[in-house]
Amino acid sequence: MAIAWYDLRQFLSELERRGDLFTISDEVDWEYQAVGLTRQSSDFEGPALLFQRMRDSAFPCVSGVFGASRRIAWALGRDYDYLLRNFGELESAMIAPEETGSPAPCQENVITGADIDVLSLPLLRHFELDGGRYSTAGLQVARDPDTGVSNVSIHRQLPLDATHLTVFAPLGRHLRTIIERWHEKGKPAEIAVVIGADPVTQIASQARAPYGVDEFAIAGGMRGEALEMVRCKTVDVQVPATAEIVIEGVVEPGRLESDGPFGEYPGTYSEAKPAPVMRVTAITHRHGAIYQNTLTGTAMTENHWMMQPSATAFAYREALRITPEIRSIHITPGGTTRHHVVVSMKKRHPAEPRNVMLALLASALGAKLVTVVDEDIDPYDLQQVEWAVNTRMQPDRDVVIIPDMYSPTLDPSAPAPRTSAKMGIDATAPLGEERRMYEPPLVVGMEKWSLREMLAETGWKAPNE
Repeated sequence: MAIAWYDLRQFLSELERRGDLFTISDEVDWEYQAVGLTRQSSDFEGPALLFQRMRDSAFPCVSGVFGASRRIAWALGRDYDYLLRNFGELESAMIAPEETGSPAPCQENVITGADIDVLSLPLLRHFELDGGRYSTAGLQVARDPDTGVSNVSIHRQLPLDATHLTVFAPLGRHLRTIIERWHEKGKPAEIAVVIGADPVTQIASQARAPYGVDEFAIAGGMRGEALEMVRCKTVDVQVPATAEIVIEGVVEPGRLESDGPFGEYPGTYSEAKPAPVMRVTAITHRHGAIYQNTLTGTAMTENHWMMQPSATAFAYREALRITPEIRSIHITPGGTTRHHVVVSMKKRHPAEPRNVMLALLASALGAKLVTVVDEDIDPYDLQQVEWAVNTRMQPDRDVVIIPDMYSPTLDPSAPAPRTSAKMGIDATAPLGEERRMYEPPLVVGMEKWSLREMLAETGWKAPNE
């Protein structure tokens, strides 16, 4: 069932009620400490963390909101396993956003002119080699100059001074396309950065929708009701009315500044690269606003949990174009929920697995490795997957390697920017009678006997090591 959370605060109250929000009242340092604590919680799918007092800032900070799959599920009112298999249906049930009149909660405080200081926010330093403190949870909102349709996405931002932030949106991403289109018209691109939107809107921002589809409409469909929007004070962009903080600004033509390194979702550093620059024209926020940080880095983090359902839905769409016999798809944690896709399917033709792997490797998903297994293999059980690779695959016959493909991902091994060799593995058994030799040996009638019951009757327990 859809859940229309009014705002982030309502969701945090629900997490607190469930015992899944841990509040730290002592002062916390924005340099490493807040991220270090979030990383530790993420490593065991612990609670979200609310830091009531941050060094050098009057704003509290919440981090790790989506650092466990259960919180993604609670936000959307669905079991996480259901989301992995049906997120595409949720993405398609769109309800257009509606503009509400002022005053809106996100504009209870308006800061402009000489009072603007992005470093008044508790931007966190994440990792040792990072280029500085980063904003990581902001939803960047911009409008296409021709259609006026909004795009919503998440890109890291590095403060350059009190009124300037980078916008690390690589070429080919929807936000960068919008920025470039404005600049081609000789105009600055107006942009708003929404920090602390309601949880459904944050998750909907990760939908892999085609260019020109408004992610706010996707959020409305997932919520079951239209998202209430308000027009910004200094730019012609609409933002969720109940957001905690909104940074308004323009990206002017001709200026690029170095952004990076930064510890990114593959679990490695991305190198420093030129990025567009946003000049801040206003900061608006609610009374008692809560700054939000999102952790990325080595999987699994909230970045990965947020990406996995939408990436899986995208993979299903691409694979089902080849055959309707797709059983299940797993975009693995080891592949950072993007680079390794395991597909379980019922093979009806010897070449079908190759067609599926090539379709996924060529798609905008960014997969570097696709492994196709039979329907008797659970793609979420990586021991079964490895067993299938070991027993049903011959490298000279069943491995496809394609050099120099476009790949919209961060990969330190890539030979050139956004370029990668890719590999597919056909780990399916042959069709026909020969298949029986590829099946696990079966003990006939084993279900008749239960050793567990026999041991339980005797009170047996496993000896301590």
